[in-house]
Amino acid sequence: MNRVRVLALCSTVLLVAGLAAVQAQPASPQRGGTIRVGITQEILNLDPHVATAFSSVQVMDLIYESLLRLNPKTLELEPNLATSWSVSRDGLEYTFNLRRDATFHDGTSVDASDVKYTIDRILDPATRSPQASFLEPVREVTIVNPFTVRVTLKRPFAPFLSLLARPTRGIVPVNFELKVGDPRVKTLGSGPFQLAEFGPGSVRFVRHDRYWGRDAQGNRLPYADAVVYRVIPDPATLRAAVRAGEVDMIIGFGVDITAARTLANVPELKIMSVPDLSYSLLGVQHERPPLNDARVKQALALAIDRDQLIQVVYSGRATAAGPIPPTLEEWRPVAAARLPNYRRDAARARQLLAQAGHPNGVSIKMMPIPTVPEVVQIAQVLKEQLAPAGVNVEIEQVDFATFLSRWRGSQFDTFVSLNSGEIDPDVHLYRHIHSTGSTNVFKFKDTAVDQLLDQGRSTPDGARRQQIYGQLQQQIAEKVPFLFLAYADLFAVARANVNGFTPGSTRSMRPLMETWLAR
Repeated sequence: MNRVRVLALCSTVLLVAGLAAVQAQPASPQRGGTIRVGITQEILNLDPHVATAFSSVQVMDLIYESLLRLNPKTLELEPNLATSWSVSRDGLEYTFNLRRDATFHDGTSVDASDVKYTIDRILDPATRSPQASFLEPVREVTIVNPFTVRVTLKRPFAPFLSLLARPTRGIVPVNFELKVGDPRVKTLGSGPFQLAEFGPGSVRFVRHDRYWGRDAQGNRLPYADAVVYRVIPDPATLRAAVRAGEVDMIIGFGVDITAARTLANVPELKIMSVPDLSYSLLGVQHERPPLNDARVKQALALAIDRDQLIQVVYSGRATAAGPIPPTLEEWRPVAAARLPNYRRDAARARQLLAQAGHPNGVSIKMMPIPTVPEVVQIAQVLKEQLAPAGVNVEIEQVDFATFLSRWRGSQFDTFVSLNSGEIDPDVHLYRHIHSTGSTNVFKFKDTAVDQLLDQGRSTPDGARRQQIYGQLQQQIAEKVPFLFLAYADLFAVARANVNGFTPGSTRSMRPLMETWLAR
């Protein structure tokens, strides 16, 4: 792990000058109580293998557990449901030894048959899982014994272990859907909390009393009796709720630099931040005229001023986004300013539009995800920036359900949203821009990009992978599958009596199992 990255990821106390210092925590954790978390976006789907919305994904690892997990501070792989693993010399066989003390919320043991069922379910076309392309290299899953499972790959697949560390590949029991009915609203996992109530505006989880996890002193986790997510769509109302003590913590969309500065001098609150792996983007539908012409997409890229956008939307607390997050230094991310089509050049953008047969400019529609205030603001900034280059933008305001439906169906000219980030560049990019990617809603197809992505995931040598992803960053900037905009800081605001919570760059809420309320 790169030392600079570790230091950056561990800097969870907000570094904005003038903000309140975090108060000292009591000496030892206290059990019990309900942690109330305020968010702006409805939790719509709790199926770990199908859900894509941030609000749904961020609660998955409260309910479901993956074979491995990421340390929230260092992003290193750690044991989880698998206590150990080995890889064959040819890189084709992965053998996992499972915990013997892990149980699902119904009391049944987690075993090798559940791991096999989970991977098979993700790969089953009937599931329509956006996780399927991640696990496409799997040839078969073999139950060696009740607590040992072997996964055989079709070919070497370098990011395979990192793929198994996300709750969206969480383990579910055999015959999962028969047991729960509708997995979008009913759950059965092995995580530290289990679903108690699910409805519009509020979701409640209660402690899994037989959870295997323990803290460093050997005490059972989680500490809290329950976690309640309360949906408060308006960011100002969300900030007021944590200030008034109506919720204990706010995090996610709507909790940004504005929230941090607004609440900085409230002594009852503490503010935390961490560099985010997620990024804002302008998505482009490559099969829709005039966007089916590469010159038009390049013109869009040249018309955007990311530095101005970062100042206006994020008050400078963000980094211009290239294809690989700047925090992943071992993958040698190329600074955005050094990439093709990244420096604003409105005159060149107009020239490209004219060459594409649009001397008078073009008109496009832009659909921002409505539940993320900063994204709505980004759309307004982009509209203003694109106009001088001859791109007339009509912003389409739709509700969240409509946005998701149109996003899944590629029914858009352009959209503005956020994409979750990952620690491996293959996982970070493949599903979005490979021609077979399960979330390639952009309809982007490019042979050279496909070849580099395929090489990157099949090459075990780290140095060679660095070279491949260096080439890929250049190709992405030239071909413009979509426009990476900014990697912003992730903020959380908590009441002073909330202890033990550490936000992570992956937006995981797993730290809630070690969060406790001082009383």
